[in-house]
Amino acid sequence: MSSTSDANDVERMRRELIKSVASNWDDVVKIYGQDPRAHKIKLGESGNTALHVAVTSGQEDIVEQLVKLINERSENALDVLSIKGGDLESNPLHLAASLGSIRMCKCIIGDQHKQLLGTRNCGSATPMYMAVLHGKKDTFLWLYEMCDNSAQAHAYCHAHHGITVLHVAITNGCWDLAFEIIRRLGGLMDSVSDYGDSPLHVLARSPTAFRSGISLSFFHRIIHSCIYVEDLIPETFKEKKKVESLCYPNNYQTCINFFQVLWKMIKLLVTGQKSVRKSNKRLDAENPEEEQGHHSSTGAQGRQVFPSTYDRCLNFFGLILSKLVDRSIMLGSREIRTLKEIKETHVWSVQIMNKLLEHAVRSEPQNDQTSEAHCYSEYEVFKRGKAFQTPILVAAANGVIEMVEKILQVFPMTIHDKDNTSKNIVLVAVERRQSHIYDFLLRRRSDVVDKDLAFRLLDKNMNSALHIAAKLENLIYMPISMLQLQWEVKWYEYVKNTLPRDFFMGTNNYGKIPLQIFTATHGQLLDKSKEWLNSTCNSCSFIAALISTVAFASSATVPGGVNQDTGEPIFQHHLAFRFFAISSLVALCSSFISLLIFFAILSSKYDYKDFSNNLPRNLILGLTSLFVSIAAMLLCFCSGHFLMLDDHLKYAAIPIYALTFFIVTYFVLRQFPSYFVLMRATFKKVPQRRYLQDPL
Repeated sequence: MSSTSDANDVERMRRELIKSVASNWDDVVKIYGQDPRAHKIKLGESGNTALHVAVTSGQEDIVEQLVKLINERSENALDVLSIKGGDLESNPLHLAASLGSIRMCKCIIGDQHKQLLGTRNCGSATPMYMAVLHGKKDTFLWLYEMCDNSAQAHAYCHAHHGITVLHVAITNGCWDLAFEIIRRLGGLMDSVSDYGDSPLHVLARSPTAFRSGISLSFFHRIIHSCIYVEDLIPETFKEKKKVESLCYPNNYQTCINFFQVLWKMIKLLVTGQKSVRKSNKRLDAENPEEEQGHHSSTGAQGRQVFPSTYDRCLNFFGLILSKLVDRSIMLGSREIRTLKEIKETHVWSVQIMNKLLEHAVRSEPQNDQTSEAHCYSEYEVFKRGKAFQTPILVAAANGVIEMVEKILQVFPMTIHDKDNTSKNIVLVAVERRQSHIYDFLLRRRSDVVDKDLAFRLLDKNMNSALHIAAKLENLIYMPISMLQLQWEVKWYEYVKNTLPRDFFMGTNNYGKIPLQIFTATHGQLLDKSKEWLNSTCNSCSFIAALISTVAFASSATVPGGVNQDTGEPIFQHHLAFRFFAISSLVALCSSFISLLIFFAILSSKYDYKDFSNNLPRNLILGLTSLFVSIAAMLLCFCSGHFLMLDDHLKYAAIPIYALTFFIVTYFVLRQFPSYFVLMRATFKKVPQRRYLQDPL
């Protein structure tokens, strides 16, 4: 009978708790204080208690009161605080760490429940892991300080499949958090997941975290180079609290910013060349593709072109420019704020990469016996478990040239690393169409050990680099099929011309030579390119023929007539008549030229080689002539119409002409990006690399 009564009481409290959670938290606190049985009541099928709901809702004051009542009234408070709920079966500390509330974590752990730091949810994640998963750096630092020692903290940083907090921080792009993890738990840099991924593998799979992984416009590149980002520096949770205590009114911010900038300028002028060298090294590591064209006060032979004081002045003005950009960021420009975040990612990811490689250098075996086992690839320390590729191969596949260059500098023999299909870095770069990686390896021929041997390598199917370049890889999406075919043809020809001349490229295991593979895999793309080119040329030919007809009629018509006595045009000395005469002639000639060019394209053979240069070049000339004829025809019409108007109507017609030119110019400029892409692809020897996404 009493058990039935207890069950009824529990059900009654459960309903009251559900009602109070949605309306009044004070009633929840009251129920927790009246009956300890309410502490373990789960409110629904998810298994969450009222404490779970309070933590998830961010009710910090309520959580403190509930935890206090649990510690005072429950027989075993640790069991109550360890109750798991939700889809991930998380306890309240997991939820508080995920939200980043140090206050809630502090009250839940208290002085008696440090065992909660090691509790795991269904994904084997601890509260420290959950804090990193959600990017809560301050919470992670506080939880780390609560651990008894570094070994205990290290044990709490692993989850399922051997994935650590360092893997997660790098994957999520939390570079400041990854930096603190490396500084405190350096042993995690050696951790390898069950999939064979080290932290450097994870970083290599994040191409947009590096400067080489994104494409910026000319204007954005200028702003990006002017933004100043400081390196990550070590910090502790205590230092963070100290900084937060230094608060001041908002209207003091301008003065403080001014004095901060002034102090940095004074430090720059005083410290001089040493800081300049460090800054230049960091910029070179961040922008490796621009290193060759970087101009400084030091010449190519190491001689100093300018005095050292010039460097200070240049960096002084550079700092002023960067601070002006920073002030514009504070003014609220969305694009500039985005570029600021991108620059921080680029600088800090390189810093994390350098930390990982420095640790790899220190971890390299030093005795002769172990070194002999690693003589072929000094980088086998990272190739463990189920890893199919070493980090340099992953970086090459994703186009991270900063990592490729740094690894080759530290471990030169990694150029011979192979994946599970026996492909080295050259074959991987060719397969993934990373033209800038391949071009970098070509330019570094004299610097890399056994470079020619790497270019002569065959994979397990006896495919050479040219065999792989001949295969159609749908890795690069282009809106125009002809551009895709042009890229493929130029890539095949570029690889063919850069391989060693004495290298005989025979058949692979399937008995095919590279040309046969190229023809077999690009047939469908060739048909699509023919169809697109024919459709474009037919449409443009129709427009060119229409313009040439109108231009011919206009050139034979004289606005205002001619003088019957002399036969000269009446408006021959008028400026508008001169524009009319010249523009009609330009429109007629350019339309005829474009018409002939489009006819020549339609009558071509459409061979693969023609799509490399001939057809794209003719298409560019035809489109250019067509654009010129359209602009000239519009100018011809406006100037001829201007002569026909009365004096009092001419000024009213000028805004109409301007509006017409503005609309036409707008639509022409909208098509210019594709036009310039076609021009770059046609006249550039090395195929232009493609990026995964636009960062802005």
